Amino acid sequence: MSDSMAWCLALVVFGALALLAGCARLPVAETAAPRDRFASAYVELLPVADMMGEAAARDPRWPLAEKAALVSPAQLGCMRQALAPGQVQAAQLQLALDYADAHPATLTADIAVLEGGAARLIGQAMRAGAGLKAPASTRPASEGEMRALAQFATDARFADLRQATGLSRLAGGSPSADDERGKDIARALTVNFLTDAFLRCHIPVKLLY
Repeated sequence: MSDSMAWCLALVVFGALALLAGCARLPVAETAAPRDRFASAYVELLPVADMMGEAAARDPRWPLAEKAALVSPAQLGCMRQALAPGQVQAAQLQLALDYADAHPATLTADIAVLEGGAARLIGQAMRAGAGLKAPASTRPASEGEMRALAQFATDARFADLRQATGLSRLAGGSPSADDERGKDIARALTVNFLTDAFLRCHIPVKLLY
């Protein structure tokens, strides 16, 4: 793939992620086990915990907004606790470890593409799109990172990884559909956490829609 093509694909990916928020990578030693390295990169790639934390800080009625009037204060508090950043991140880490255990044959390649730049650049784009403060360590993308991003977004080898992370919508499609794909990705990343919280707090899931 040419460098110009890699840049073009990266711009498409960044546009699709413009509505999401982000967080920085969890510190993991270089000697960490592969599954732990994968989990760290997974959280960097999908900064859902920070996204939800920011939304909660902005709106005391989040995640129900105007529908908060339909539940008790205790139920709303339960929802917000269930979706607190620490709770969400712990769930993400477990999902990542489960994926790593189920995909030993591709784990090395998955780690390489994520650590090679895909996780950092997608997470950084999510943060920028939400207007959040960038990490102090933010730096311009290298050519190698841009190639890793393009590979993650389009290479058939990473189809299972894209599916597991909710980012399968990055593959294919036209640039004109980026905004709608970005909305779809945002919904896909949060709906499972929201549904679990509704069930845990005994709130009818129909309020989610």
